[in-house]
Amino acid sequence: MVGIESADHGNSLAAVSTMLIDYGVPAIPVTRDGLYIGLIFEHDILTSLSQGRELNAPADQVMRQTPAISNRASASEALRAMEAGNVSTLAVIDDQARVLGVITASRLIASNDRYARPKLVGGLATPFGVRLLGGGVTGGANSWQILGTGAIMFLTFLLGSYLALVVSWFVPVDIRVTDWYTAIHYGMGLLFFLLLLRFQPLSGYHAAEHMVVHAIEQSEPLEPDTVSRMPRVHPRCGTNIAVAAGLFLSISETPFIPQSDVRFLIALLATMFLFRPLGAFVQREFTTQPPSKKQLEAGIKAGRELLANYQTGSNTQVSIPVRIWQTGMLHAIAGSMGAALVVYQILAVLPIPDYWKVIL
Repeated sequence: MVGIESADHGNSLAAVSTMLIDYGVPAIPVTRDGLYIGLIFEHDILTSLSQGRELNAPADQVMRQTPAISNRASASEALRAMEAGNVSTLAVIDDQARVLGVITASRLIASNDRYARPKLVGGLATPFGVRLLGGGVTGGANSWQILGTGAIMFLTFLLGSYLALVVSWFVPVDIRVTDWYTAIHYGMGLLFFLLLLRFQPLSGYHAAEHMVVHAIEQSEPLEPDTVSRMPRVHPRCGTNIAVAAGLFLSISETPFIPQSDVRFLIALLATMFLFRPLGAFVQREFTTQPPSKKQLEAGIKAGRELLANYQTGSNTQVSIPVRIWQTGMLHAIAGSMGAALVVYQILAVLPIPDYWKVIL
């Protein structure tokens, strides 16, 4: 299946023609009030124009009322429906008649596209495997594994902070308390954190997650030889968001630019232009590494589980709270907070100088 957006019944033929070009498919589904009502083919537009209809004519004047097929239908059912309707393209819909995309005969015949696929796939890497989500379903790592990942991430950050404290311990106190060295100290903590991430199994699973997501979204088969050729960097990775936030905050709070409005403007412009290339750099050099065979297989297993669940999912559009829950963010935050609470209690009773009590 090719995941595409549908045209509204009132969209012009010119707009539908643009969609045909953008998506590279033979036909575009047409909807009314978000529900499927028909297909409009490129040939139908050409015939309509040759008969004198204008490019601004609405799509529902040209569309065919071609029956759609459920996202849970088999390949053989789709082929029979194409033969019955004398078409080579069908719209794929969910149980509420909402359009998910289109399927063509050639894609049904190809072994790599027997599964309907979500338009967009997200994921989360853990040291125990990969969690993937899309189309209202999930696959891969369970909630307890994500909870543990949150704790491990916090402890990794804590270790990076302590390594920075060790380095700063050898710096004279009069330098250590300056604003410029404080910025260097926090930068060291972040660098140590990234280096520690790079050498953990988590970074290999993170790469496997990205590679599987690329394969699914590009309709590639989930086979090791194919997935291993996919890039480790993904433009929607949460690393990019973290880089953007860190870049903006570090510039907007810098003591070296006294004017607050100038700081804000520079921070905004720098973030807009630099967060993607910097995010890709951080992904490539720190938060991912070439996955091992075991890690790649774990990612592929999660991808296959996601696609299998997607075929039988009763509702492909879920509410925002459910979607947030499925991402595992809440589990990871809970694991991180739990680890922080334990460390806090330990540091509170240990007889050590305040300098070494990072979170007190």
